[in-house]
Amino acid sequence: MKYFNRQLIKFASFLSVSAINLVFSQPAISAVSCEAGTISRHSNGSLAYCILARDTKLTVSNPQIGTSIFPCKAKNYITFAEKSEFQKCRLSQEIKIIKTNSVQTCAEDFIVSISTSSDGKNISIRCERY
Repeated sequence: MKYFNRQLIKFASFLSVSAINLVFSQPAISAVSCEAGTISRHSNGSLAYCILARDTKLTVSNPQIGTSIFPCKAKNYITFAEKSEFQKCRLSQEIKIIKTNSVQTCAEDFIVSISTSSDGKNISIRCERY
């Protein structure tokens, strides 16, 4: 019986070390998961666009607009500016865009886009039917 217990302990130790090795040797998972073969990059190596592999919520923070969350739909393109700034995607759910004197509803399946002025001071969020 002692022999069986020692073998069981050795086997359990081997499994735990193997499991730890697997966990720490896996590649990092990026925040944007793209379909294989759909990735395009800017000349500086940053992501230009791809087709999303799964629904993805992007958080954009800026002093002018605060923090906004954009739920982007899987199996559709997402695009980024050369400085890795989110540009546009198709929405997976409805959002509200708060402007100075109004609130605009941007429905699911609409395209939401963000553009920034060249000086970086003015940001515009647009919503349009595909």
